[in-house]
Amino acid sequence: MSNRFTTRRAASVWVTLLLVVTLALSACAAPAAPATTGAAPAGEAAAGEAAAVGGTLVIARPTDAVGLDPKVETTSPGNWVMSNIYENLVKLDTDLAFKPALAERWELVEPDRWRFFLRQGVKFHDGTDFTADAVKFSIDRIKNPDDPGRSASNLRPIIAVEVVDDYTVDIVTDGPYGPLLNIMSLVYATGIVSPAAVEQFGEDFTLHPVGTGPFKFVEWKTNDQIVIERFDEYWGEPAKLDQVIYRVIPEESARMLALDTGEVQMVMAPAPSQLDIYRDDPNFTLHETPGVRVIFFGMMTAREPLSDVRVRQALNYGFDRQAVLDNIVEGAGYLPQAYISPPVFGFADTSEYFVYDPERATSLLDDAGWTDTDGDGIRDKDGQKLSLLHYSPRGRYLKDAESGEAFQAAMLELGVEVQLEVLEWGTLFEQIRQPNVPADLFTLGWSTATGDADYTLGPLFGSNSIPPNGWNSFEYQNATFDELVTTAGTSTDPDERSELYAQALEILAQDAVVVPVFNTKETILTSAGVKGFSQHPIDYYLWLGTTSLDQ
Repeated sequence: MSNRFTTRRAASVWVTLLLVVTLALSACAAPAAPATTGAAPAGEAAAGEAAAVGGTLVIARPTDAVGLDPKVETTSPGNWVMSNIYENLVKLDTDLAFKPALAERWELVEPDRWRFFLRQGVKFHDGTDFTADAVKFSIDRIKNPDDPGRSASNLRPIIAVEVVDDYTVDIVTDGPYGPLLNIMSLVYATGIVSPAAVEQFGEDFTLHPVGTGPFKFVEWKTNDQIVIERFDEYWGEPAKLDQVIYRVIPEESARMLALDTGEVQMVMAPAPSQLDIYRDDPNFTLHETPGVRVIFFGMMTAREPLSDVRVRQALNYGFDRQAVLDNIVEGAGYLPQAYISPPVFGFADTSEYFVYDPERATSLLDDAGWTDTDGDGIRDKDGQKLSLLHYSPRGRYLKDAESGEAFQAAMLELGVEVQLEVLEWGTLFEQIRQPNVPADLFTLGWSTATGDADYTLGPLFGSNSIPPNGWNSFEYQNATFDELVTTAGTSTDPDERSELYAQALEILAQDAVVVPVFNTKETILTSAGVKGFSQHPIDYYLWLGTTSLDQ
């Protein structure tokens, strides 16, 4: 065993211990204007690089998928797999430009009608043909009002999918809708599934996924591993790898050790404190890119005590986010400036509403009538303690539970008791997908996966997106906000849309719907033998079709 390996393993152990006792600058561009023609999706190996064929890539990830069906899975761990099994009509490439995928080209034939011209000769993994009927089936399945998919709110502007012929399909919207191509790129909203397989497996389709992508499903052992293998009949360039195994390794130090020993060749969510060590080691490759995800603590705005905006504002002003970045996240993120990341179309800086100002936080709580009348250190009002239940996962997001512990300590300084309950990610996910979430706060990360503010503002904060219809688990309602977001979505004038989104973001920040914690950087660590991999700034995508392993 080399001294370098021994040093790194020791560092992993000591860093883990230190994190226990101590408590992603997004520079990607907004999506380019829609193209009507173009080359095959990007991601090819660098020019002159001979890609080896064969081998099995083993990936270490902190948590398991919720499902492998676009109807039920909207989280990153599942999408890392689904983005290799399913395809969309349109692909949002690593430069956030639109590229053809299952549609060779498209055009706006009327203000509310987009026409897509589909590839011919494409097969699903079950041998059935991909046609316009499959497109209609897949989108209608998500939008089914009697049994909507979890991403149904993203498709609300779509009112009809009309088959023109076997290889032409129209998407009709409720009036002009600027971000339609963005929505058509989301694998968990408009990923195309095999109608025959859905009919065969029914509700169990999530355990037997069938798409058109470069890899096909093999097996899923819950909380252990998912296996996919190359689909030799793929319409495009066949995948280089024979197989990909996604292993669940919850502990950060264990993931790093598995990479060191060669047990895995790729690590999702690597230890921030060790990145510089690996960055300088020629045996490994550190892939870093600015991300578009914001980590936050959501608040139940419809229930006391967080129905009082002053209390929500106090929690924002009383939390030192810079301390979290310095002592916990260790440079793997950056201070939030709004509820979306700076490069996302529609961004406006509202960080003045969540700067660290404990004196202002104290004043707001006093004004709201929460004072410590019995001297026990916890504020009370009308005989009730200011005590909040906070749900957090561990390992789903970078330092999620540790950030929750830092928040808990900061709130105690203000006289607010926070009971932190760490839940398995799947359990927490199901809890917040139900109306009237039991917790007062919950940790969540939201990625603006289309590069357009429309994707976040309506589905996450809109009044008509309260579960089970969408992701507004805060049960936040503001008619002015709703009107601004709706108007922005129907406009085709970029300047008008940007101004409307800026106003909407201002309202959200004033109403203090969530406590933004940090924005992420997207970081993946691989062994040096992993070639042809291009990291995406949107953390839902882990495209492996051009990835290879040195043999």
